[in-house]
Amino acid sequence: MYYILEVTLMIFAEHVKNKLSSLIHKMATAPWLFSKNPEVDFSRNRKLDFVSTIQFLLSMESGSLKKELLDYFQFSVDTPSASAFCQQRNKLLLEAFQFLFYEFNSCFSFEKKYKDYQLLACDGSDLNIARNPNDAGTYFQSQPTDRGFNQIHLNALFDLCEKRYIDLVIQPARLENESLAMTQMIDRYKGEKKTIFIADRGYETYNIFAHVQEKGMYYLIRVKDGGGGSMTGSFDLPDENEFDHDMQLILTRKQTKDVKAKPKKFKFIAKSSPFDYLDLYDKKFYTLNFRVVRFAISEDSYESIITNLPKEDFPVEEIKKVYAMRWHRNIVQGIEICYRIMLLSFKKDGVYHARNIRTFNPLQLL
Repeated sequence: MYYILEVTLMIFAEHVKNKLSSLIHKMATAPWLFSKNPEVDFSRNRKLDFVSTIQFLLSMESGSLKKELLDYFQFSVDTPSASAFCQQRNKLLLEAFQFLFYEFNSCFSFEKKYKDYQLLACDGSDLNIARNPNDAGTYFQSQPTDRGFNQIHLNALFDLCEKRYIDLVIQPARLENESLAMTQMIDRYKGEKKTIFIADRGYETYNIFAHVQEKGMYYLIRVKDGGGGSMTGSFDLPDENEFDHDMQLILTRKQTKDVKAKPKKFKFIAKSSPFDYLDLYDKKFYTLNFRVVRFAISEDSYESIITNLPKEDFPVEEIKKVYAMRWHRNIVQGIEICYRIMLLSFKKDGVYHARNIRTFNPLQLL
């Protein structure tokens, strides 16, 4: 039984590898679409052609560049130099890897779901890359005498049932904006209406709620449990420990007497707060409908969730179960666990070859 399973997995792995190779060769028929100088880049016959350059980038591990090249070309006497590789790599547009990432993902259907819903969890994490003091967007230095380091911020969208990453946004760590990254991935998503976007504290912005609502989809986001500075702290909620409360808020950037007189009905959004569906002229008001769900996780500890999922399909117990999927290995391998595995893989396989975010390889998420 185990032997049959192992053989089946090997056959599938070979199928996946062949599919990726086929896509790279298909891209190589039009290399100008993915090159910085379309008329000249990858036009000559070289050992490191378009296909070899991309395949080598995908296969890189944690060795020195010279050793990686020798391994890839099986210690051939005409192995390209590190300088030759850098020249070829610099010809590629970032869009080459973005195209390959999305096309490769689209080759495999999304069949596993939860109660007929696709579950997409969003999370972000910092990653160290090779030191480069000239890259202001990623370089950090605590003291003028410190050597310093470089970081990028990786934002990823992960299918909890399929256990695969379906989108990502890479930002220079100094320009980290997780809310913006999530709205970009929501807008790019072209899946079915029965999709739930799941996120943790820090993602509870009205802009994210609205972007999901505009697509006719669903969100389930953990928020700070009351108190000053929390989103729910400004709501008129039941005076109970646990509740499932329906809310409607009308968002606006206007500060009229009527708006100020009805704080439970209207929510003023300052100009400094990003919200893509309001202005002071044509789009003066925007209505959000959602639930605030509060439940106990221990004798004296509670969690608060904001969601627009229908109560009839997702009562409180289902809300708790879906959110737990971000971690719970017995239900599905959650994004928190997969993120740890991914980060360990990056450290082992040498993402840190990258000198800046333009050379980062998104295919390492697959």
